[in-house]
Amino acid sequence: MKTSTKYFTALCLFAMPFFVAAQAPANDDPCNATLLSVGVSCAFTTYSNANSTASAVTNPGCANYTGEDVWFKAVIPASGAITFDSNVGNINDGGMAVYSGSSCSSLTLLACDDNNSSNGFMPRIIIGGLTNNDTVWVRFWDWGGGTTGTFQLCAQDLQ
Repeated sequence: MKTSTKYFTALCLFAMPFFVAAQAPANDDPCNATLLSVGVSCAFTTYSNANSTASAVTNPGCANYTGEDVWFKAVIPASGAITFDSNVGNINDGGMAVYSGSSCSSLTLLACDDNNSSNGFMPRIIIGGLTNNDTVWVRFWDWGGGTTGTFQLCAQDLQ
């Protein structure tokens, strides 16, 4: 074996571990949605869409959705009304949609938004008339795609 071939082989064996594909987040699809706590006030928690992919759920039709979404779910409080608000992180222009359904694989779009939050170009959805103890799913993405990283989200009971 030539010396140059030996060096190439050694380099490939050394570099291979660095080319492992990044794993998608656990909440990359609605059936693995992260449970949001619904509070009496908005208590933001930081999340990330790093390494996320596009979901099989139909395009929500707002906020220039192109993929890289992550999913959350919340249990509707006794008031039947809830606000989902977001705040900036690495992502400073987001989109969000809320869905109802009997299961994570059968979702119906309830609302979609991209700029109603008072926190920059971030989404905020207020929704009422829901049934206590039902589950809703929340989809979050960067407006237009291409930016991955952190953002903040909260769920608030509108009692």
